[in-house]
Amino acid sequence: MLILESVHTYYGHIHALKGISLTVNEGEIVTLIGSNGAGKTTTLNTISGVLSARGGAIYLQDSGRNGRSRSAGGRHDSDGDIRLDRLPAHEIARLGVSQSPEGRKIFARLSVQENLAMGAFARTDHDSIRSDLDRVLKLFPRLQERLTQPGGTLSGGEQQMLAIGRALMSSPRILLLDEPSMGLAPILVQQIFQIIREINAQGTTILLVEQNAQAALQVANRGYVLETGNIVLSGAAQDLLADPQVAEAYLGI
Repeated sequence: MLILESVHTYYGHIHALKGISLTVNEGEIVTLIGSNGAGKTTTLNTISGVLSARGGAIYLQDSGRNGRSRSAGGRHDSDGDIRLDRLPAHEIARLGVSQSPEGRKIFARLSVQENLAMGAFARTDHDSIRSDLDRVLKLFPRLQERLTQPGGTLSGGEQQMLAIGRALMSSPRILLLDEPSMGLAPILVQQIFQIIREINAQGTTILLVEQNAQAALQVANRGYVLETGNIVLSGAAQDLLADPQVAEAYLGI
């Protein structure tokens, strides 16, 4: 579904991603793990168009979704895939790439319901929005109880649920999750990862960035290890869990 080929991203003169390549297949959970500053969030922001790649290419499989992907600029002619790195962020979102950002970044003064509605701002299939809202509220019953409450008054765990729910309201083909367990109590971390499994089981492909490497690898199909903008290791999640190098560097073993 998603392919990164030798992607380079910069912050000014700082070379943040140094030619990384990875793939995410339809229906998978793929995780990126690594220490702070390794380039995990930069990778997600480059995919979603928040940052622009200065080299390489990012491809999204063309689904013909709502007739939009076939007309998207920068289509890769040889196999029909779309060049995301040639598109602005709002067009990437319309193609079905949705991000739940690091730090949640909810709209603090808007109600929970208004935050969720913002997730569907680009959709034209209005008849399906209500059913997707029902889906989100079933995944996160605590949001149902707080629909009229300002987002900024929610607890940290509830704000994380709202951020993921808002991303789901765009009806994504692929969901980019950035540090969903950050700052949460252990019992809430377990709950969030259980919900991630459920979202994936319902048919949404997930690319997960997570500081809690052990929890991420336990839910993922495959993983990539990033160090200073380079992918240094990749493989099946269970193989990475058993790898002594990963265990020592990222699992605290």
